[in-house]
Amino acid sequence: MRLPLACAALGALAGCGGADAPAAFEHYPAVERAIARLEAEVAAQERAEPPPAARELEREHVPGLVRMLAHSSGRARELPLEEVRALGDAATPTLAALAAGAETAPEERAAACELLGEVASQLATSHLLELCEKAPEAWLRAHAAFQLGRVGRDHVLPRVLRRLKYEADQEVVVWLASAAAAYRNYAGLEALWMVRNAPRTTDLSALAEERLAAIAQEAGVADPDEHYQLWFGGDPEGRLPAAEPSARLRLEAWRRIRDLRDFQLRGVDDGRFVLSRLGTWIVDPLCEALHDDDRYVRVHAAQCLERMGPRALAAGPTLLTALSDPTLAIDAAAALGGVAYPGAEPALRELLTSSRDHELRVAAARALGRLGLAVSIPALRAVVEGEEPLDLRQAGATSMVQAGAGDEVALRLLAMMSDPAADRPAAEAALEQWLSGREDAVSRAVFERWLALAPPPGIIPTAEEVEQRLARRAELLRAIPR
Repeated sequence: MRLPLACAALGALAGCGGADAPAAFEHYPAVERAIARLEAEVAAQERAEPPPAARELEREHVPGLVRMLAHSSGRARELPLEEVRALGDAATPTLAALAAGAETAPEERAAACELLGEVASQLATSHLLELCEKAPEAWLRAHAAFQLGRVGRDHVLPRVLRRLKYEADQEVVVWLASAAAAYRNYAGLEALWMVRNAPRTTDLSALAEERLAAIAQEAGVADPDEHYQLWFGGDPEGRLPAAEPSARLRLEAWRRIRDLRDFQLRGVDDGRFVLSRLGTWIVDPLCEALHDDDRYVRVHAAQCLERMGPRALAAGPTLLTALSDPTLAIDAAAALGGVAYPGAEPALRELLTSSRDHELRVAAARALGRLGLAVSIPALRAVVEGEEPLDLRQAGATSMVQAGAGDEVALRLLAMMSDPAADRPAAEAALEQWLSGREDAVSRAVFERWLALAPPPGIIPTAEEVEQRLARRAELLRAIPR
């Protein structure tokens, strides 16, 4: 029953001929077609780039340039830099070996890394990526990350972003985020803010603050806070500089979309992490991937769009039509809420009220809350007050808070916060959102005491501590007059 109901909602919204259902959501080998097309494009570009002439070098020529750079300053540095640019990839294998060699002096390893960045060829870039990902020394990973921002090859972005997921050293994080920003990708801003605010060292905080200011300025935004909001808020007015991805970057992105069919959870999660942090140009490939003939690619592509949030608003119309695909409807509904596409409200409300698929109704309820539109409140209220399963009632109550009707459901959520059968953390989070929006003096005082009960940042409370916090917060809420 799910497919006809979803189609009816779409027909009413899009004007598809009254009761006539829209055409079935087409499946085809989208990934393989895109990869084949881009591989041919990249191969043509490589044929058009003549390979450098082979050169035989004296054994100590390149090491000598490394030593010269390592122990020079000022204008004296220009000689080895100019020479290595002329040598190109003839110098690259030796430079890579010197940079990775633990027996080489640190200052010379750093110099070799800088010279790889100066060569900036495809081969040199590959070696820098290897150093950034695998070098055991954090300082060397930081040097490699810095150089990756200089090579002018945007296809490094997927691997730079993936490294951001796993990198533990905060200084390396700073330079990874800066490297991404060099290609107008600002997904690392969140990590920079964390380093800026972390109780670590003054020097690192100052470095992160300086990079935040510099990256914002380079993007044409005066305030780093505003820059952050523009990127993660979707930049609806187009104030940030647009980045046109190279064919190599688009190919790398499609290869990661292909990896979404993998059965290894870590690889899939890495793919979703990277894809959802690319620029808004990735929305079109992900929308095309929704049609792929592999179900896992379709589902994970929808999840990537959901994770992009408002940055993927342009995916709204495609996701709306994807509600007609029984294999995609639940994830498409969630993604419509995630991207905050207001045009989906009637279709989502129709699914909530008419679908016989319980999971789809829950997804629709949650998506309506993320849209936060008052027009959804009556349908959500009917779910909350009806004889529905607990998870659906809780989803409806949470969404009523998000739509501005939290006063109606606060007591219900309070009961759910103490109900072992409910999602107690979700009820707690919904009540915190409701409480934060109340403006009377009593609620503001209660909210301050509520926040004071939160565990310190980075501390995972024990089960007993969680129970104590929930009980004390429940007591606080009972003190608020209704």
